[in-house]
Amino acid sequence: MPVLPDWVNYYFPSKIHIEVDCVPKMGQYVKNVGNRVLLITTQKDLSAGTDLLSVKRSIEKNTNGIIIYDDIENVPSFKDLDTAAHFARQAQVNCIIGYGSYESVNAAKAVSVLASNELFADELILGLKPIRKKPIPFIVIPTMPLMGVECAPFCFINDERTDIRKYFADINLFPELIITDARLGSHMSNSDIAKTGTSTIATAVDSILSKFSNEISNSPALRSIELVAKNIIPAIRDPKNMNARNALYAASLLSGISQSSSSLGISFALSLAAASLTKLDVFQAMSIFLPHVMEYHLTSSANKYVMIARALDEDINDISIIEAAIKAVEGVRRVYIELKIPQKLSEYEVKKIELPNIAHTASQYPFLDSLARELPKNEIETILVAAF
Repeated sequence: MPVLPDWVNYYFPSKIHIEVDCVPKMGQYVKNVGNRVLLITTQKDLSAGTDLLSVKRSIEKNTNGIIIYDDIENVPSFKDLDTAAHFARQAQVNCIIGYGSYESVNAAKAVSVLASNELFADELILGLKPIRKKPIPFIVIPTMPLMGVECAPFCFINDERTDIRKYFADINLFPELIITDARLGSHMSNSDIAKTGTSTIATAVDSILSKFSNEISNSPALRSIELVAKNIIPAIRDPKNMNARNALYAASLLSGISQSSSSLGISFALSLAAASLTKLDVFQAMSIFLPHVMEYHLTSSANKYVMIARALDEDINDISIIEAAIKAVEGVRRVYIELKIPQKLSEYEVKKIELPNIAHTASQYPFLDSLARELPKNEIETILVAAF
């Protein structure tokens, strides 16, 4: 039976509102954070067909106005962020909303800090200058589950000089509020649901395997895995099943709560590296790496895998701990088979010659410091070869 460590550090200050069909009420929640609002969304998210107009109307009704900033095409550059931050300062906004998916939310987090501190993006992301003032209060309205990134205190910004995703974390990056409405995710394809659901499991597993995990952080992570396992197939089979889709949003938030007080791990490091160096997006990469990372950690984290197997509703009665741990990996693979998700990098046109560069880039991310045992670069390459 797991025992609580000598101390537990748990902090999650963000407010969460999760409700299907709450778009008309969003302005009532936003006004408690700020009344002069800048909503940041990428052009790619804007073209996804979500109900931004209704969101805008609700916020306008309850505040002194909202400006929609959509000058970022998709992946924001340092220049994009500097321009957006300058605009936020000039408009004298007191609330920033990240509306959309991964890139929109990352951009909004960074801009909220840049605008209040008058920093340039490279100074912030590369750690050249400290944050002296609190960010402009910001809200996240995700239009798809974001594997917990929507509520965790960090962001990932592309350094266009190297095309590598840079990681920036600060306790001030917790959003004031996260509002999720599964109806905003109605545009998601079956493939989108599959990759976001499995990547949520991956971030939950990462946070459980972290040496910083504890009973408090494990609870939301395990519930996250359970919710995805039970609801991902119904969400795909019936696009009108908002209860199932809502559960996937909840699972993403729970994973974010867990990783905020624990840490992400090797799956995320590999995925950021692969997304930087190949045509994979971070969700696809997380989906591919999860079972291979789980196999790598099997013997070193067997007790934790028992909990994961239970969350996946695997029958682990009357078997050994190692056998139960194997059931956890089998449970994940069973979900993949049912969803018909590719499990190899080669199926996404990743070339074998790219693996050493992915391994090198992954080894630079601080997530590897959270692993229970040291992971040398050659062992990272071993995981990549298995995933190829």
